[in-house]
Amino acid sequence: MHSAVPPSRRPGLPSRDPFIQVAVSEVGVLVSHGFTGSPASMLPLARAFAGAGWNVECPLLSGHGTRWQDLMGVRAEDWLADLEAALERLKARSRKVFVAGLSMGGTLALRLAQTDREILGVMVINQALVFGHPLVRCAGLLKHLVRSVPAIASDIKDPAQIEPAYERTPLAGVAEVNRLARMVKGDFQRLEAPLLVFKSREDHVLPLRNATLLMERAASRDKELVMLEHSYHVATLDYDGDLINRRCVAFVRRIADRAGRE
Repeated sequence: MHSAVPPSRRPGLPSRDPFIQVAVSEVGVLVSHGFTGSPASMLPLARAFAGAGWNVECPLLSGHGTRWQDLMGVRAEDWLADLEAALERLKARSRKVFVAGLSMGGTLALRLAQTDREILGVMVINQALVFGHPLVRCAGLLKHLVRSVPAIASDIKDPAQIEPAYERTPLAGVAEVNRLARMVKGDFQRLEAPLLVFKSREDHVLPLRNATLLMERAASRDKELVMLEHSYHVATLDYDGDLINRRCVAFVRRIADRAGRE
C-alpha cells in the first residue's frame, strides 16, 4: 500500500510538499532537507527509498516552504522536534529505521542518531558541521544588526537544476544551524550507528573538513566516505544524484539485512 503525497501547505508550491510513503515493510527511512530548502531537494532520494518498497517520511521543517522571514525565531530544537515526530510515525509502521539528510538536514540526522539508539544507520550528504565563512560564528550577534544575507541555495553544477528555496538567508537561522553543529560536535562519542558520508569535492557552501572531521571523530565502527566528483553542494539534485540514490539504498539494505540476522 502506498499513500499519496499530501496536499500542499500553500497553493502553488507543490514542490515543497512533504513526501510520505506507507508500505508493508519492516524498513523505514526518515529524510531531511536542508536550511532554507524544502523536501523538493530530497525527492529523488526519498523516491529511491520508496522504490525499494520501504516506508518513507520526508517532512517540511518548521519555518520552511513559505517565506524566509518565517525562519526568524525558529530554533534547532523545533527542527529536531519535526523530525522526531516523523520518526515516531515511521516507528509505528517500521521495525528498522534509518535517517538521511542533506546539509543542515544531515546535521539533524546525526543529532537524532546521537540521541536515539534505535536508528540503525545514518546517511549524510554535505552535512553542516564546519563553516568556512567567519560570518557563521558571529551570526548570533549580527542577527540583531542584519536580518538576512543573500541566498545560499542552488549550489548545483547541473545548469538544468534549480533548488526550490528561499531567496534570502536569515542570520537568526544561521545562528541556530551553528548551534546545532556544536551540539553534534560535542557528542561525537555517542555517534555509534553505521555511517555513509557523501562529500562533494567542489562545494561552495561547506568545506571538505566537514567530511574528514566526521570520519575522524564519529565513534561508529562502520563508516564510509564517498567523494562526489561531479556535484556541488546540493548533490541530491546534481550529476551524482543517481550514485547517491544507489549507494544509500544498498547501505540500508545491507544494514537492515544484518540486523535481521542478529
